[in-house]
Amino acid sequence: MPHSSLHPSIPRPRGHRAKKAAFVLLSTCLAALWELGEPADHILRWLVLHLASEQLGLLFKGLCSLAEEMCHVHSRYQGSYWRAVRACLGCPIRCGALLLLSCYCYTFLPNTAGLPFAWIVALLGLSQALNILLDLQGLAPSVVSTICEQRNFNVAHGLAWSYYIGYLRLILPGLQARICTYNQRHNNTARGAGSCKLYILLPLDCGVPDNLSEADPNIRFLHKLPDQSADRAGIKGRVYTNSIYEILENGKPVGTCILEYATPLQTLFAMSQDSRAGFSREERLEQAKLFCQTLADILADAPDSQNCRLIVYLEAEGSSFSLSQEILKHLKQEEKEEVTVGTLGPSGVPEPSTLDQEPQLLISGMDQPLPLRTDVF
Repeated sequence: MPHSSLHPSIPRPRGHRAKKAAFVLLSTCLAALWELGEPADHILRWLVLHLASEQLGLLFKGLCSLAEEMCHVHSRYQGSYWRAVRACLGCPIRCGALLLLSCYCYTFLPNTAGLPFAWIVALLGLSQALNILLDLQGLAPSVVSTICEQRNFNVAHGLAWSYYIGYLRLILPGLQARICTYNQRHNNTARGAGSCKLYILLPLDCGVPDNLSEADPNIRFLHKLPDQSADRAGIKGRVYTNSIYEILENGKPVGTCILEYATPLQTLFAMSQDSRAGFSREERLEQAKLFCQTLADILADAPDSQNCRLIVYLEAEGSSFSLSQEILKHLKQEEKEEVTVGTLGPSGVPEPSTLDQEPQLLISGMDQPLPLRTDVF
């Protein structure tokens, strides 16, 4: 199953397999009709007639939707009736062309059933009315999910962009300067490649405690970074602060890092606990995965994204998961990547520097010194 590089349980965006399956279905049906020995012109006439019937039925469905939207013209469409019509019926040229095609098919194509045109139109209207009243053509959950992902209608999409624009984009550019100030005051406590980044914890179950020591006693609060303040949305000198934690292993400190949870996951958890939000546990898990993937996509093209690292994890019930060990794994990986980048040259091959080497004396084995000029030979 295709999945994201952040975590095995995070799916990638949907592809075009539905269209490929439709093409296979098209080929199968054409082969079946060919085996039945039906004339090609007969198949084409019935296909056009059926498509015209479907489009005419969709036109009736759009007219029923228009009756509702007309009551919301001023609040939803800024008083424009034309926008309301386009929202329900689509492009007017397309609707007119489909209506003319339907009339042509029912008028000029041979009517083998012998039914009058008015009777067929009434039957289409009756079927669409029953579809709306009984919800016989409701969208499948996978279709709704696909539409929301393609058009960025998900709750997770808005939360991810709000988290980046309203928080990460403000603090990441000045993070290194704040770390330098902190190290000057605390004897280089936050040293090393792993300590110079903001590590954002992203639990997929949205369990975000306010105290990290409650999640794992091997994570111990150490200090606060120097505050960063900025005027934001009418708030003068709004303060942004980050915390430095010490990671313990066997009771001994083995690493320090700037650590925090992504607060929008706390919002998702609160929504799933409030019945007014209509947010189930399964929907919360799906939105948490989409939040992580959307945030990673945003940071992939963002400046100063190298100043943060995402830690996505899912604590399964009954497992021996350790959050401190997961953080340590990322710290070691970060330091390993830093060492690899620092020791490799542009071509990816280690290049020893001649400036850092001790000077060496080159002693000739000849008895007599040679002149500096070479033209004397």
